[in-house]
Amino acid sequence: MALSMAYNLLDVVGEGNAEVVLVFNVRGPMALMRGSLDDYARERVNELMSMGVRFYVCSIAMRSLGIRREDLIDGVEVIDSGIKKIVELEGQGFAYVKP
Repeated sequence: MALSMAYNLLDVVGEGNAEVVLVFNVRGPMALMRGSLDDYARERVNELMSMGVRFYVCSIAMRSLGIRREDLIDGVEVIDSGIKKIVELEGQGFAYVKP
């Protein structure tokens, strides 16, 4: 759902007219594991990355789920805390949209 929301936003406002960041926390990191994405979702992730969308994955959530960095797809950035990143982004003027 988050992938579709990000794509739809960029489709409406135009690529380059919005800065989009996706933060994967709680159980979210499981969605970005190698082999977990179907062809459509993988294509959508690649397209969003090529449009400049940043994908952040919470290391705390990864640890609780037993996920290692090498288990994740290429192009994502592991961060120390998902909630910390969300608070920082909101402080920079980003809007928090939860699917």
